Amino acid sequence: MRILNLFLQILARALGGKTGRATNGWEIGVTNVNFLPSNFQMPSLLPIIECHRDEVLELPPCAEVIAWSEKTGIEMFRCEDHIMGIQGHPEYTKDILMHLIHRLQQRDLIQSHHVEVATASLDAYEPDPEAWKRLCQGFLKGHRSLL
Repeated sequence: MRILNLFLQILARALGGKTGRATNGWEIGVTNVNFLPSNFQMPSLLPIIECHRDEVLELPPCAEVIAWSEKTGIEMFRCEDHIMGIQGHPEYTKDILMHLIHRLQQRDLIQSHHVEVATASLDAYEPDPEAWKRLCQGFLKGHRSLL
């Protein structure tokens, strides 16, 4: 059985890792995720929508990092061929992110410079939901080439 989890922090804690506030603060907008070499065939980087200020601080004992970003050291991890977790949100669209940003802003949970950075990233990068879909489906089907 293979498990794919889009709630990386919950998965990490359930497996014995540690989570907490991100040391680099909010990561919000479109971010390039960099993939480490592994026995799965992955792209070198892939844009994804992010909206978090928590992160995995310590991996679970079974896990290895498979991707990182400029602000977040553990964007993705896996436990052998059975479990994979993703920090970002491949399921989000730019419209969903803008709605979240406005809600965070209305509640004074995010500063205006974060909004500016996120908005600029939406113009600069284009997330590739189809590539993320293929990556996730490839993992769940046990393929070595995830794209």
